[in-house]
Amino acid sequence: MPPATRYTFLFLVLTVGFIFRLEFFLRGESQETLPRYLNTTVLVVGTVAEDPDVRERTVRVTVKATTINGEQGSGILVAVLPGGTQLRYGDRVEVRGLLQAPEAFETEAGRLFDYPGYLRVRGVSALMPYATLRSTEDGPWSVRRTLFELKEKLEASLSRALPEPQAALLRGILLGERGGFPPELMALFVLVGLVHVVVLSGSNISIVSEGVFRILSFLPRTAVFVVGSIVMILFVLMTGGAAGVRALLMGLIAVVARYLRRPAAALRMLAAAGVAMVLWSPVVLLDSGFVLSMLATFGLITLSPAVEGTLRFLPAWKRFNVRSIVASTIAVELFILPALLYFSGVFSLVSLPVNALVLPIMWLVMLLGFVTGFVGLLHPLLALLPAFLTDILLRYVLLVAHGAAALPWSHTFVPAFDLWVAVLVYVPLTFVAIWLYQAQAKQA
Repeated sequence: MPPATRYTFLFLVLTVGFIFRLEFFLRGESQETLPRYLNTTVLVVGTVAEDPDVRERTVRVTVKATTINGEQGSGILVAVLPGGTQLRYGDRVEVRGLLQAPEAFETEAGRLFDYPGYLRVRGVSALMPYATLRSTEDGPWSVRRTLFELKEKLEASLSRALPEPQAALLRGILLGERGGFPPELMALFVLVGLVHVVVLSGSNISIVSEGVFRILSFLPRTAVFVVGSIVMILFVLMTGGAAGVRALLMGLIAVVARYLRRPAAALRMLAAAGVAMVLWSPVVLLDSGFVLSMLATFGLITLSPAVEGTLRFLPAWKRFNVRSIVASTIAVELFILPALLYFSGVFSLVSLPVNALVLPIMWLVMLLGFVTGFVGLLHPLLALLPAFLTDILLRYVLLVAHGAAALPWSHTFVPAFDLWVAVLVYVPLTFVAIWLYQAQAKQA
């Protein structure tokens, strides 16, 4: 079969598969009973479906409903409970309150944030903003419940070992934990283009695997990559969520491509991962995180070799390749910029230098952070030295972020524009990226 015919046939198969999957997905959505009770006070019995999101004054709990007002029901809601409520993944709960539909809201940059779409990607169809916990029952043992308990102990250990806001920053870097993260610090990281380091992403997963690879470098190559992949999977199960699955896929693509020593395979794996996620849940196309992750990985694969070739003045030591880190940062930032402007409207003029100054030390921050957390579980005194070193590095990250944000030209806000404008920009940008990638491949 000629290549053109083969690709056409594959495209038709995927299109038919997407249509059937979309129909199945929408049919499943219509069978949810939870939306029928919107704007009414209900008593919902169900199980805690994710690790509770503990914030300063509230605890947000994702509940998978089994009964609603005593009748069999289905659907997932987010119940907002008072601060201090103690719940764990898998617990059986009874919550009562007014059921409401999530609503879109306008961000500071003038963008309309599709909050209903954001929750729908995560399977959530309703909110209970002022919920009352009527009763609770401990859930059964599970691997994920155990990993979440380990995560909570690590968070407590880090909070004992480090002052704020360094502890909150490290919890975000290591575990993607947003609870307790100061809003002003999050806004700062958005303005200077560093927000990706405090959310679970493929780059974070890759950093974790890189640390495992270095620690286990004395083992056979295949064993190192197998163990590294297993650690990545356990890490994502511990940090949880739909974003974790996406990050895991992106990280595994990087690992497998590195293992096979075939960068070209990474593009095919990226396409396969994207198609698989869309077929599994078509609503993922509404998730800005999914779109940005796909674009970032594509830019990393196609543009970073060409960018690295222009940065020969930077060192490329065997154990610490500064050139590669900076090239990867530039490649990703360039390719996601149009989408980032469409979603957020924030144009950070210092993003490239800030990332170039911060990313080279992130693997060390994560390594020392994990050491601090784990040895702190044994005894707080054992964590003094790694906590001291981690604190210095985190203060450096904060110093760079604050210093960059203080510059009068550090950022600007771009007016909202239509989606077709971003798509139009990506047509030539993608063409150039593929052309540069093929040119580099021929030279290799």
